[in-house]
Amino acid sequence: MSVYPYKFEPVYKEKIWGGRALERLFGRDLPAGAKIGESWELADLPEGQSVVSNGPDAGETLNSLLADKAEEILGLGVATDEGRFPLLLKLLDANDILSLQVHPDEQAAAESGPPAKFKTECWYILESRDGYILKGVRPGVTEADFRRAIAAEAEGEENAFGDLLVRFDVRAGDFHYLPAGTVHALGPGVVLAEIQTPSYTTYRISDWGRGRDVHVAEALKCIHFESAVEPPGTGGNVLVSTPWFVVRRLLLPTGQRELTSSECTAWMTLAGKGQIACGDLNEPVPLSAGDTVLIPAGTETPAVTVEEKMTLLEVTIPKRES
Repeated sequence: MSVYPYKFEPVYKEKIWGGRALERLFGRDLPAGAKIGESWELADLPEGQSVVSNGPDAGETLNSLLADKAEEILGLGVATDEGRFPLLLKLLDANDILSLQVHPDEQAAAESGPPAKFKTECWYILESRDGYILKGVRPGVTEADFRRAIAAEAEGEENAFGDLLVRFDVRAGDFHYLPAGTVHALGPGVVLAEIQTPSYTTYRISDWGRGRDVHVAEALKCIHFESAVEPPGTGGNVLVSTPWFVVRRLLLPTGQRELTSSECTAWMTLAGKGQIACGDLNEPVPLSAGDTVLIPAGTETPAVTVEEKMTLLEVTIPKRES
């Protein structure tokens, strides 16, 4: 057998703002006493590497799979310049507010040079306990306004950025696209699924007095002050379509159906229960809430059986010029 639907061991990241919600929501066996802020579900970075947990390739890393079977996995999709998988999928649990931050676009990353990497991302809200996000600057806000706010915060002023940022109160089912250059912060009480380009480059503008390093000069070079804030999305099948990923929300009723896509596809299971079978794979791949599965483009006759109606985020990699 060549390729088949892959599940992976989660890569947990302890964060000062993390919590234990993944244990409560998805029955995860989290490290004892740790504040887990991120679970990397599908990752191929030096900072975190997914390891296959099912089937004949169990124990292999995503990177080694891609090295051996890139065309079968990606189809018409393209790996990164370093030969890595072109997506990073996570679950985030914010028990406290994240830093006020920004990620570089392709031009800013190129100007900064290695190790900076371009990063665009999107968030699907899974749970909100009166949570909110900060996303983008208000119309008319300039770099000079940000510099004054940074100086004011350094002098001890609380809420120095309050009049500069757009706040969204969020609830489960909301979707937010955060293109590179968008100033943002995730507030406390939110659990979400994150789909992003594979980058770990983050420039903090403020850490709200917690003492971690900030990167003001780098951040100010990245912020898109003139860009309109992307409105939240809640309806429709296609949540966002970008050159790097397409995200759809799927609602699957009970029953069995063949999967006909020839694209490299990842499913993030939000609710329900089912299983995927393909070719001569001896055992179907079970899926339940919190599970992520990678369905390679070359998977032979994949089919899904839905036992309890399922809600999924489907992430596909569009064709890109190499």
